[in-house]
Amino acid sequence: MIKRVLPKPFQYFGNVRFFLFSLCLIIALFVAGVFFVLYNRTNALLTQRIHEQAVSYENLIRHTKNWNYNYGGVYVEKRPGVESSAYMLKLGMNPDVRTESGTVLTIRNHAIMVDEISQQIKRHEGVFFRVISRKPLSERNKPDITEQNALESFEKGAREFSRTELAGGHGAFYRYLVPLQVEPDCLNCHSAQGYKAGDIIGAISISIPISKLMSEINANRLLISISAILTIGILVGITYFLTWRLVIQLDAAQKSLKKLASTDELTGIKNRRQIMKRLDEEFSRASRLGEPLCIIIMDIDHFKKINDTYGHPCGDRVLKQVASLITENLRNYDRIGRIGGEEFLLVSPGSSIDDARTLAERLRQTINNEQFGEGGCRFSITISAGVTALAQADDNVDILIKRADEALYEAKQSGRNRVVIS
Repeated sequence: MIKRVLPKPFQYFGNVRFFLFSLCLIIALFVAGVFFVLYNRTNALLTQRIHEQAVSYENLIRHTKNWNYNYGGVYVEKRPGVESSAYMLKLGMNPDVRTESGTVLTIRNHAIMVDEISQQIKRHEGVFFRVISRKPLSERNKPDITEQNALESFEKGAREFSRTELAGGHGAFYRYLVPLQVEPDCLNCHSAQGYKAGDIIGAISISIPISKLMSEINANRLLISISAILTIGILVGITYFLTWRLVIQLDAAQKSLKKLASTDELTGIKNRRQIMKRLDEEFSRASRLGEPLCIIIMDIDHFKKINDTYGHPCGDRVLKQVASLITENLRNYDRIGRIGGEEFLLVSPGSSIDDARTLAERLRQTINNEQFGEGGCRFSITISAGVTALAQADDNVDILIKRADEALYEAKQSGRNRVVIS
């Protein structure tokens, strides 16, 4: 059976997951914000580029129109496909002249010239522009809906009008319009429509295909999105990995420090502070619930002689071996700690006085049967133990400790290597 292995939760840094999630979220939001600004800036530059192109066309048209104005129109040879101005004929003006050589010329005013230039540019570049009018003299100068909206905005004081729109199956277009005011020369043809100099007569309308630009913007959006996702993934991954490793090390260090603070460095069992704390807890619980509690204080007999005879390193090894033997023979809920040089305190909750005496005797015999020392220098040792149980009249642990100490003292005075109950 395959078991799912989950990461072990941190013992001292319980909120690390929330911290890492918050940190990664902040990084992700920051990077996303940077790329969002970059995306908007890039799109703004692309839009500005197409706007500047439209302005350039508008300047070209305006200068060309003024050039035509200055000459009062331009005559071109009337060849097949070149028609005379129907509007001028309608006004009773003859747009054609014949030269001495017999060549027929017809005039091209600014409106016709702009229209013909627009048709030629549209065929080659796809850009379309024209002059529109509020009261058009020709159907070709009649405004569409977008142009009508632009004219209304010009009436309210707007200086230009721009919009991006889709033209059915023809793709996307950037529409740009600027107003045209009535000039004195315009009144020759438009005075009958009620215009006066300075009025808004119409506008220059420019339509630039931007399907390619929109493709660039979409490609740019895709590229920036992929870059943002990869950047966020890499930064978040690195941050998560490094921070996680750091917290693992900190948690291990904290665990080690806590163990050092609660463990006897030499023997590896609880130190005096921790075993006394555990005794206080068990004393309070047993007193509150009326449950039995026993303690055993054990002392290695003639330990000073061992140090003097075999040296302190040997004495340290004896302490470690005794602590190990005691630990191996305890129940799961018994607790042992070192409270002095060669003195140990055993807390045995739930044990009667007879159980505690039996346990103390077993430990005494186990240690007495064990060989200590190294190599050819082997020896046996004995321990003495004082056992006591919680009495109803006991109101603090000091009384319990005192009785066990007195029992241990009696065991020492009675010849050592024995267990005494108090």
